[in-house]
Amino acid sequence: MTFMAFSTLSGDNTDLEGNLEVATRKFDPLGSTRTAMSVALTGPNAGNVTITTIWDSADACFDARKAVLSDPEAIATMQASNSVPVQFGLGEVKAEVGNCEGAFACAAVAVASDHSDEAVAAVVAQSERVIMPHGINGYRMVRMVAAGEMTGAYVNLFYCDSVDAYFAGSAAAWADAGFVAQSQKIGAQIVDRLISRMV
Repeated sequence: MTFMAFSTLSGDNTDLEGNLEVATRKFDPLGSTRTAMSVALTGPNAGNVTITTIWDSADACFDARKAVLSDPEAIATMQASNSVPVQFGLGEVKAEVGNCEGAFACAAVAVASDHSDEAVAAVVAQSERVIMPHGINGYRMVRMVAAGEMTGAYVNLFYCDSVDAYFAGSAAAWADAGFVAQSQKIGAQIVDRLISRMV
């Protein structure tokens, strides 16, 4: 399994690049295969920062989190930016297509009644066929496994350099008979959309 952790903090966003450099330098040697940072542009966390990390095991994630949160340089960096933890969630990466980098990360949060590997593969295939051609760099599907009220939900992350591209892809999907039929087949329902700017 591969896990993606989402650590959201409120605070001063004037040195995001510097904060990302510290986070990357601390988490990567402890096993994070990707450390990234974004700022929420929509939703209840608008203006807050989320540090995402990807791990080969949940144990590695939590061991690293403990180590970093007690690291003197990391503590000083958080204090300097008045960073206060808001929430933390852990998800299982179910699929990844393309280059999951870009200026923006647009998330479609969904619930479904069919969680089979076949259902996941079908959704990924439909998203790759209908949504990605509109200017999406990469797509990652994450099922939240420990995230409070979001536990069990799927976070479909579309990485792009234009929010317009994401909305064009989304509009195309819901106008596409195959995409709609697959969504209905697995009982999928969008419950939230979140847009973030990558640092």
